[in-house]
Amino acid sequence: MTALDEASPAAGQWRYWRPAAALVELGTLQGREVGLPPHFHAEDQLTVVLAGRRRFVLGGRMVVLAAGQGALIPAGVPHRSLAEPEGVLCLNAYLPAGSDAAAALDGCLAAGGWPRGAVPPSAGLEAAACRRAAAAPPGGPAPPPAGPVRRVAAQAGMSREGFTRRFARRHGMPPHAFWLMQRLNLARRLLRAGEGIAAAAAEAGFADQSHLGRCFRRVFGVTPGRYRAGEPPSQPFQTGW
Repeated sequence: MTALDEASPAAGQWRYWRPAAALVELGTLQGREVGLPPHFHAEDQLTVVLAGRRRFVLGGRMVVLAAGQGALIPAGVPHRSLAEPEGVLCLNAYLPAGSDAAAALDGCLAAGGWPRGAVPPSAGLEAAACRRAAAAPPGGPAPPPAGPVRRVAAQAGMSREGFTRRFARRHGMPPHAFWLMQRLNLARRLLRAGEGIAAAAAEAGFADQSHLGRCFRRVFGVTPGRYRAGEPPSQPFQTGW
C-alpha cells in the first residue's frame, strides 16, 4: 500500500461502496483538503453534509451547504469543490439519472449507517429541491465525438479557438476536459462492475494503468484500486480533522 492509498482525514479521505441495488453507489468524504477540479458524473449526485461545510462551484455560482443541508447535482453538470479549512463530513449518494432525491434521502442515510435524525429531513430535502433548480445542465446539443480538437473543429467548419469557446459555453468545460471526464466515467463504471484496472484503463482509452490512476485520483479523490474494492467507513461520524 502506497502513500497515495493512505490519505489522512486532514488531507481529505474519500470512500466509495455499493450497499444496495437501488443506488449506483454511496460515498463518504471527510477532512479539510477536499477540493476537486471541475468534473461531472454520469449519475445524479446527492450530497448531504453531516458536519462542517461543503462548497461547490457550478456554472460560476457558489453553492454553500451547512450541516443538515443537501444538494442534488444532476448527471452531466460540471462542478468543482473547494477545500474546507475547518473540515467537513458528508455523504454522497450516486443515483440513476432522474431519480427522486426526496424519496432517496432517508434510504441513503440508512444504507450509509447513519441514524435517520442525523440530517433534519425538511432542511435536507428543501435544499435538494432548491439546488437542483439552480444547477440546470448547460444547454446546447450533445457534444461531438472525441478527437483532436483541431480536427473536430475543422469538421464543424470552425477555427480551433472558436470551437473551444462555443463548446465551453454549451457544455461547461473545454472539449479536452469534457472528453477526459467521459473516459473517466466509463472507467468508473467498469471498475464498479469488477473489471481489472489495466483492462478498464485500456477500454476507456488511457495510455496505461498509471495514466488512469493519476487522472482518476485527481478527479475522484481515491485510487482506482480503492474505488474498485468498495470499502465503507467503519466509523462514519469520526470527525478528527
